[in-house]
Amino acid sequence: MTPGRRLVDTNLIVRFLVQDHQKHARAATKLFEASDRGDLTLVILPAVIAECVFVLESFYKHNRIDIARVLAALISSPGIQLTDAALHLDALNRYGGSKAHFVDCIIAAHAAEADLPVATFDNDFKKFHDVKVELD
Repeated sequence: MTPGRRLVDTNLIVRFLVQDHQKHARAATKLFEASDRGDLTLVILPAVIAECVFVLESFYKHNRIDIARVLAALISSPGIQLTDAALHLDALNRYGGSKAHFVDCIIAAHAAEADLPVATFDNDFKKFHDVKVELD
C-alpha cells in the first residue's frame, strides 16, 4: 500500500521546530514521526522552505546556523519530498555560512549547479566563489 501524502504548510513546520504551541506542536510532531516511520510522505514546496527561513529568522530571532541546520535535517528526512532537495541543502549551507538572504542563496545554488552567471547589482553574490556575476 502506498503511504498517504500531505502537502505541508509553513506553520506546521514552524510549530514542529519551535514547539511554542502545545496542541499544534503535538499534532505536527505526530505527522513528522509518521513520516519518519514511512507511514506518510510530507510534501514541502520550495516556497515553504523560504518562508520558514524568514519566519524563524525575523519573528523567532533564531540564528542562521541553527536555522540552516534544523531545516537541512528536516528536508533530509526520508519521509520528506521536496523538489530540488539537494539544491535547497546547498542553499541552506550557503545561508548558514554567509550573511546573504536565503533567496539569494537559492539563486547562487542554482547558478553554481547550472554554471550560469547571475545578473545582479548585489555584491553578496561575489562572495560565493563558485558563482559568476555578469550584467552584459
